[in-house]
Amino acid sequence: MGDAEHDPFEAAMKVLRAQYLADAPERVRELSAALGRLRARDQAALADLQRCFHRLAGSGGSYGFPEITSRSRAAEQAVAALAAEARPLLRPDFTALEQHVLGVTDAFRDAQRDHEAEAQR
Repeated sequence: MGDAEHDPFEAAMKVLRAQYLADAPERVRELSAALGRLRARDQAALADLQRCFHRLAGSGGSYGFPEITSRSRAAEQAVAALAAEARPLLRPDFTALEQHVLGVTDAFRDAQRDHEAEAQR
């Protein structure tokens, strides 16, 4: 009875996963906006970026997307390390942060692809 069509829990999780992935563009926009604010020297944006990554690190695995969690956790740790240094960010820092945002974006894209492939089975 592990089949999603017969297991109410699995059926509900399938719907929740689809909604989570449908919300992905908004989550990516939040990350990109925080990074943009950080580039404009809004120091509060660093904490916002860390919070966004933290939420995704927690939610990804909860919804069954461990790669989202893994990449978000790595990004959160990178942001925390930069915040702990308490210094102005340099170009390599922004490049690294951008790569983290892109990594999370890729994880969402891959999860969406896998989710759609599973739905077709």
